[in-house]
Amino acid sequence: MQQQLKNILGNPWANQFILVGYVAKGILYFLIGVLAIRAAFMTGKEAVGTYNTLVTLGQQPWGGVFLCFLGVGLMGYVLRRFLQAVLDPGYSDSSNLKRILHRLGYIMSGFSYAGIAYSALDVYLELGEQDDKIEDVVKELFMQPFGKWLVFLGGIFVVGIGLSYMYGAYTGSYISDFRSRELWDSFEEWAIATGKVGVASRGVAFVLTGSFLIQAVVWTDIDLAGGLENAFQIVSLQPLGWLWLGLIGMGFVAYGLYLFVSVRYRRFILR
Repeated sequence: MQQQLKNILGNPWANQFILVGYVAKGILYFLIGVLAIRAAFMTGKEAVGTYNTLVTLGQQPWGGVFLCFLGVGLMGYVLRRFLQAVLDPGYSDSSNLKRILHRLGYIMSGFSYAGIAYSALDVYLELGEQDDKIEDVVKELFMQPFGKWLVFLGGIFVVGIGLSYMYGAYTGSYISDFRSRELWDSFEEWAIATGKVGVASRGVAFVLTGSFLIQAVVWTDIDLAGGLENAFQIVSLQPLGWLWLGLIGMGFVAYGLYLFVSVRYRRFILR
């Protein structure tokens, strides 16, 4: 089985498809960041999450083309995540708990981006509105025995993911290895710094989302529960909220740019 999957990596079309996935992911984060910056500095605009970013994109000229590209292209990134989960590259001992958790993380990430790809195609076909699914799930759980505890634990888990991103940005462990011979030293330094800012911003977004889930349980306030869009909107209402929202948006833009550089100069496909 693993040999068959390794053969996939040896196929140049599969490699190119994975790289297209990076481009699609970069476009998505770039757009979310731009819309967050716009909301921070323009009166009457609101920051939006992933789904409504797709809706906004679909309303633009040629938006349908870009939505189709994102819907198909993101599946290249999904392929990468599932290959990582199965092949577990770079590790000889794949049975320890840490590696098992990493594999589960790859699988969850794969399904998450598959959902975004589906949403992109759904918006292209219907341009319909969609409620915050996380908020809907939380509302349902609040009515179940021990449901609040599940939301609380889920919030802690999301915060943990965010902290791992922030730590990975600090140590550089979440930053790609680049083909240095093809990069000027100054450009490589810029790419690494941009990547660290972007990964850290993703971490902050996860921490905020998870902390609001926890607060929703502590204060029994369902309005605090939700996804990225909900976190953006709550942050924007805080003192200097426009500044924090703008900084997070800039971080997302930086992450998108970093992914574009990774497409061209990344040394390994799976790491």
